[in-house]
Amino acid sequence: MRYRKGHIAISEDRDVPVLLHIRNARAITQDQLWHLLSLEKLEESQRSAQWRITRLEKSGLIERIDVGRFFRQPVYSITEMGMSLLEYRGHTLVSMSSETGHALHNSQIFHALELVNIRLALARHGSLHSWKTELEVTSRNLVYSTGIAKDFDALVEIEHNGELHTIGVEYERAVKAAIRYAEIREALNRDHTADMVLYLASSYDVLHVLALELRGTSKQIGFTISDEFCRDLFSASTLLNTSDRNLVRFEEFLALRPASLR
Repeated sequence: MRYRKGHIAISEDRDVPVLLHIRNARAITQDQLWHLLSLEKLEESQRSAQWRITRLEKSGLIERIDVGRFFRQPVYSITEMGMSLLEYRGHTLVSMSSETGHALHNSQIFHALELVNIRLALARHGSLHSWKTELEVTSRNLVYSTGIAKDFDALVEIEHNGELHTIGVEYERAVKAAIRYAEIREALNRDHTADMVLYLASSYDVLHVLALELRGTSKQIGFTISDEFCRDLFSASTLLNTSDRNLVRFEEFLALRPASLR
């Protein structure tokens, strides 16, 4: 078969997964993308992954985000053309489309990149069964939810000691207004999609504000520092949303049952 000059063939098996990772993460570094592709056995070498990423960039399906001098490597997001191609291939999201746009505020870029770091930490450990990003979670909730689902930063399935846990993951980089936490408490109390919730904070100050603001919710919640979690994972110190605010390892948090928090 002959193709017109300048034609770029897009592989459903190799190119589309790259585009999906970039779209769903909203922002992702070149190394993060390579590690995800490697863990999913979609690319055999870093050189091959870099070639594919460069090819998709030159075709106008993805683009580099201007993040100043903060990173030694490119940070990518998907373009409207890239989203249009995914929609044409049947990979549609209700939460974001080629028509609604995908602009990111600078603060959202760092938030998105840290969530990829958290995902990679779990994937490298081998305990990650599935990871749905905020865009995927919100899209599903818009279609199927009747007000009983929270739009988590990620909805994750983790296996530990032979048990599968569904966890709502939230990354908190900065403290919100008190009225916003009141809305979050209501959303958590209504939610029926996650067995428990893990809040990962950027600092101890943020962590303790979270623990205070989210007391009294019916949902089982753990609070930990994101850097420590990515480093220590199941041994990471995790603060509970109990009246005595016990401190346990993350693996002990997973072993708890809602009755333990009443």
